[in-house]
Order: sequence, then structure tokens, then C-alpha cells
Amino acid sequence: MAIFVYSVQMTRLFAYILLLSLFLLAACDSAKKEFETLKAGEILLDVNTEEYSLNGKVLGKTANDISATNDFIDKPLQKELCDTRGKFLEEALRNGESIDDLAKLHVDGNLSYVDFYKVLYSMHYCGYLGFKIAIGSNYKDAFYLSIPSVDYMWCGFVIQRMKGLRYKYLRIRQKLSLDEMLKMSIKDRECVEDYKGLDLLLSFYRKDDGIAYVISYNETFFNKGDRFEGYNFYTFNNESDLWKFIEDVRLRVGRQTEKIPDKKENRVLKLLADTHGSNNIMLAFEKDVLMKDIAPIIKKLNTYGYRFAFSIVDSN
Repeated sequence: MAIFVYSVQMTRLFAYILLLSLFLLAACDSAKKEFETLKAGEILLDVNTEEYSLNGKVLGKTANDISATNDFIDKPLQKELCDTRGKFLEEALRNGESIDDLAKLHVDGNLSYVDFYKVLYSMHYCGYLGFKIAIGSNYKDAFYLSIPSVDYMWCGFVIQRMKGLRYKYLRIRQKLSLDEMLKMSIKDRECVEDYKGLDLLLSFYRKDDGIAYVISYNETFFNKGDRFEGYNFYTFNNESDLWKFIEDVRLRVGRQTEKIPDKKENRVLKLLADTHGSNNIMLAFEKDVLMKDIAPIIKKLNTYGYRFAFSIVDSN
């Protein structure tokens, strides 16, 4: 009798597992179909480790055409993308219509980060400003990316140089001070002393048998009236500590925003605080990192509502 009951329970368990598997498979297929369904004038670039295609048309071999080039903009791919976008624009103009600046990108989980970076900025070079991106077989967690414009006005170039230095030293620093940056390459102190951006950055690198995660940001964002003094770095050896820290930063950002009185004239200030500081995060990784290793981080940050930008870390 006991054997029979056990058998029935196991049969039910297997049935539940099978039903759950079928449900998840159907959900994945539905998400994939939705992602691959294109509107008029929309493009989908699909890049795996063997080949890459644009709207279903195979353009070439990934290793030969993308991985082999040293440029961060792949010129053959860029030409095909720009030509296609130009045709869509001409057709829309003839019909008195407009097309979105949104493009879709699917990359294989085993694609290297540097190849993803080349593809993304080849698309951006052709005028695409927004992207819906899926990694590997996970179409359900496809995320939107809006590449922020570079500030070429005022001290924009100086700010970009500071970011470059931060990537270079993220493995070995707890602090990169403004004085150190001024000695190395930043010459205009007045340009950056009043810098107010949170400038949040997340990266990781291999350490022993695991991964070390690094968070960096401008601590003076939280200290009203203080002069910008550089960037702080925080390193974590496991994901749980990383996400606890990010949650704490988010709470501090929330309290900072709440300090702005909820008056009509301050609503623009709150919007700017969200757009230019607290809701943006830079993801910086080394060239040979695989996209499947980055995907869980992107998925988690996406649930928080962060806007992403990407950069390559020079480990030398």
C-alpha cells in the first residue's frame, strides 16, 4: 500500500513538472515570437558565434567580419545597417510616415562582450538611439537600452576623461581622488569641482576561483554643497552583498530626491535628477567576458528600472 501511494505521488509530481515545463516552454516561444515580429521599417540584427543576420538575411561570418576587426565600429556591418535604414527612411518619406529610432538586437550567450559592443555601436552609428535587446534564449527578459548622448558642451570632454581613468583603476582602488586625476590627465579643476552626477558604475573581474564585483560612484552626490572630490570604489565577492549595497544606494537616492520640495517649480529638478543621475548606470567589462555572464546582472538591474550604458574596461 505504501509503495502504491508513493508511486501515485511521484506520478503526480512528474505530471506537475511536465506541465510546468510545457508552460514555461510556451511562454518562452511566445516571447521569442513577439520579439522577432517586426513592424514596418523596424530591424532585427541577430548575432551568434557563427554568423550574423539582418531581418533574417545572413550577412556574414561573425569571426571573420566582427571579431577580426580592431575597430569598435564594424564597417561592413555598419554599411549594411545604414543602407537598410536609408531605404526605410526613403519609403517612409514617400508615404508621409515616420519610423522609430528603435532597433532590435539578439546576441548569443557565448558571444564576447567586445563583439556585442561593436555591433551595438555600429547600429548606433547609423542613427539608432533606442534598442530592445535579448541575450541567449531568454527573450522574456529582453530589455530596453537608450544610449545617452555625449556632452560636448561645457566640460563634457573632461567628464568623459574622468570616466576613462575610473575604468583603468577599478581593480586596485578604494578611492580615485580629483587631485590624482588632475595630476594624471584632467587639467581643469573648475570644470569638475561642482560636478553633481551620481555616475554609478558596475563591473566585475575574475578573482581566484570566483568573481569580484565592483561598484563605483560619486559620494558627494549625497552631500549637498560639497565639492566633487573623486570616485569611491566598493568591491564584493558575492552577488548577495552586491545587491544589498545597490539597494542601499537606491534608498539613499530616494531620500535625496524626497528632500526636493514637491512644488510645481521643482518637478523639473526631480525629473533631471532621475534622468541624469540616479536612474543611469554604466556597465563596464573586459573584452573577453561572455554575454551569458553579463545577462543575470542586466536582468536584475532591469527589474530596478535602470537605464544602461556600456563601456570596455582596459585591464592593462
